[in-house]
Amino acid sequence: MRKEGPMEIISKLAREYEFLDTLSDETKRIIAEHIKINEYSAGYKLINGTQSCQGFSFILKGILRVYRINDEGREVTLYKLKQGDSCFLTTLCVLSDQDHYAFAEVEEDAILGIIPMEIFKAYILEDKAYLKYIFKNLYGKFDMVIGALEKITFDSIEKRIIHYLRQSTEKTSGGTVIYTTHEKIAIDIGSSREVVSRALKALEKSGLITLGRGKIKILDLGLLEKAEVV
Repeated sequence: MRKEGPMEIISKLAREYEFLDTLSDETKRIIAEHIKINEYSAGYKLINGTQSCQGFSFILKGILRVYRINDEGREVTLYKLKQGDSCFLTTLCVLSDQDHYAFAEVEEDAILGIIPMEIFKAYILEDKAYLKYIFKNLYGKFDMVIGALEKITFDSIEKRIIHYLRQSTEKTSGGTVIYTTHEKIAIDIGSSREVVSRALKALEKSGLITLGRGKIKILDLGLLEKAEVV
């Protein structure tokens, strides 16, 4: 199979990152010369605590999870990134010239295009189309964090788990078997494994799900949807 050339990669990226089309041909050439395409397996730690920003990342494939660890050592998911997204912590790192305490891991096998921070600063950071893109993207992540906080504050643990399970079935086009663990659910919804396990067992007793090792089977999607809005 023929390997894609640098400019072909830039053209491919521009389908998801439209601001690249507004850059001059010379700037595109410079980015193409410096971009590195890396593949990462699920579970890989991209950012592990307070680290200097290594570069600006374009997500070509996969899902990344950005999270923090509270004083009790519990992980709290802030938001997730997919193809076409960008982590605004990179931009904050550049604007404030400070490192930011956060973690990022690959949730689903990913392919990233990474350009050095000095290239990002010189050719992209002040571009108007990029700024419009990043503020729009930032609003989406902010809305996601606020939504998560509202659920933690106002929704019962059972309702949050049901919402999580329903979202998971949508990702698998209505599949009724979800491959996950109690620990992962707890991390994603901002709870503890023990609390999640108790709630899942209660949902199993009510006939909505059955629990297995590393998986959860939805017995009735219709009832699950009704239970979420109760």
